Amino acid sequence: MNVFRSFCHRLSPIARSESGLTLIEILVAMTIFGIISVGIAAGVTASLVNVRDSRNRETALNLAASQIDLMRSVKDVFSVNDTAGPTNTVVGGVTYHLTRTTNWVTSSGGNNACGANGAGATLLYKRVTVKVTWDGMRNSAVPAVADTLLAPKSRINDPTKGTILVHVFGVGGADKQDIVVNAAPTPGVPGNTAVALTVTPSNTDIQGCSYILKVTPGTYDVTVSKAGYIGADNVMLGSDTQTIGVGAGASASASFQFDNAGLFPTALASNAGATTGILFPSGLDLSFLNSFGPSVTSYTGSAIARHPFIDGYTVLAGKYINPAVSSSATCLAIDPQAWPSKTVGANTYTGKRPVVVAAQPGQSAPTPAQVGMGVFTVVLNNANGAYINAVAQSAITASGNPGCQVAMSYSFGSVVASSTNTTFKLALPWGSWKLYQGTTNTATTNQVGNSGMTAVTGTTIVKDSSNVLTLDPRTTP
Repeated sequence: MNVFRSFCHRLSPIARSESGLTLIEILVAMTIFGIISVGIAAGVTASLVNVRDSRNRETALNLAASQIDLMRSVKDVFSVNDTAGPTNTVVGGVTYHLTRTTNWVTSSGGNNACGANGAGATLLYKRVTVKVTWDGMRNSAVPAVADTLLAPKSRINDPTKGTILVHVFGVGGADKQDIVVNAAPTPGVPGNTAVALTVTPSNTDIQGCSYILKVTPGTYDVTVSKAGYIGADNVMLGSDTQTIGVGAGASASASFQFDNAGLFPTALASNAGATTGILFPSGLDLSFLNSFGPSVTSYTGSAIARHPFIDGYTVLAGKYINPAVSSSATCLAIDPQAWPSKTVGANTYTGKRPVVVAAQPGQSAPTPAQVGMGVFTVVLNNANGAYINAVAQSAITASGNPGCQVAMSYSFGSVVASSTNTTFKLALPWGSWKLYQGTTNTATTNQVGNSGMTAVTGTTIVKDSSNVLTLDPRTTP
């Protein structure tokens, strides 16, 4: 009570005239004033920010609505697509960013790009959504949004006809624009009622979509094509094809993973060190392995075009066929990883696949694919012919050889030119082989004995009494 009385006395005019405020009292007063001022300033600032943000959001909503009105005036609903990126416009000194996304609504209730579906549903409407953001917005996660449904001006579906929906995308899932699309009746299908198209389908749009409307029911080969592109199956450079059935009053979908091919240079017999003087067979098969499955192509000396899968490829010499995808002819002998480990004395020998190599779309792999091969020497003269030919053996002729039931025959060409014994250094895929001499590149009459064959560094060879030569990829760590 005495303290309060003293404080009031200090604040009275008489007290002030008699003696001033102490420094502590001044500091307390200034602190109280500062707190009150900061609160008022914060409130005013927040109010101004809210007013500005509300004004900007109202402008953004008006911009979104105007875009929706513009889309409603478009005659061809198929021409309304996603924007490639935000469209910028400045209003009142503020930059606004407009993004448009579209999806087809189907009779099954789906809402998908291109209307793609697996149930044969038909296209009904196109949903258009416009989102607007702006610089300096308070909550960037809550844009201004407007949407609508666009009904086609003319009938899309015919109860007696079908529709083919084509979607093309790349390795990263990005839609591929301006891909040529076509469809033709599949040949050789008994009772096929498909009819050749009378109107050329449009190229894929920015969403990677193309629509082939009012198609006579039947079985069609749908093809997408673009120079330098290749499908995920690695069948043909420049195009990819799927066979689909089209029903009356329904839609059929064809989705393609189709992208600019990567280029893969290869280093054959990389395990042998220097490859100078090594002879490689003509038409050597190379197997490109990845999670999608193997694909086989012939080595030509140039970089090989393959689909640019992100996870890359393991490249093996020879024809690789895994029993997981084939119940008859398989070939695992060319794969070092398929050979079980073996222990000889204090050493353990294992087979290891070469390092995986990847390439970006349209670019060359940064390093050549390392392709291991069995390399050995043999001494020959031309008494039994100038050609050296090799034929793969299906029987498992050495302990641990996983075998190969796939026919592989390779020729080194007409290379034995002298009647004097000459040493040749040859390279073949891993596995078991018989070597022949003859007068043509397919001759298998004069078998070459394996007694004089010698392994080159990086290769282990096993010989048997029937002159079979097994090239073993297993090595110590």
